[in-house]
Amino acid sequence: MIDNKSVSSSNRFVALCLLLLRSVLILPGILAAQTSPSTAVIMVEIQCKPGTADQWREAFEKDIVPAIREAIQKGDAFTNFFYLEAPVPAQDIDFVLLFEAKSFGSLDTRRIPPHYEVLLRRLGPERFAALMKEMGNWEKTVRVSILRSYKVQ
Repeated sequence: MIDNKSVSSSNRFVALCLLLLRSVLILPGILAAQTSPSTAVIMVEIQCKPGTADQWREAFEKDIVPAIREAIQKGDAFTNFFYLEAPVPAQDIDFVLLFEAKSFGSLDTRRIPPHYEVLLRRLGPERFAALMKEMGNWEKTVRVSILRSYKVQ
């Protein structure tokens, strides 16, 4: 005759093994399927000199935004763009520009900030230099960061 204690402990052991096997084999597949792909994002933070943020925004919307739209339409490097403006003037950053890039591959070399790069392509070196001389007088700091973006569903 079989002892009930040994049957119940062997059943527990089998159940524990099945649970462990399930978590090792099935759960990673479920988690991997739920992970959304990442996107390369370039973040440009701009701090203007005091009293020049409005001038910078006007020049940006007039000259740089159309160049960014053209670059997105061509599909060379960027897939999307938007920018944020600080609503309170006493913050350390006046504008944040966010560019979605096609891949991280193009980001492995140091370059000028992306909004200047598309403007240089559109205007050419001479007109670009003239505009940058004017806009450069309005900027205190420009900081570029490369990030990874995830879309949450």
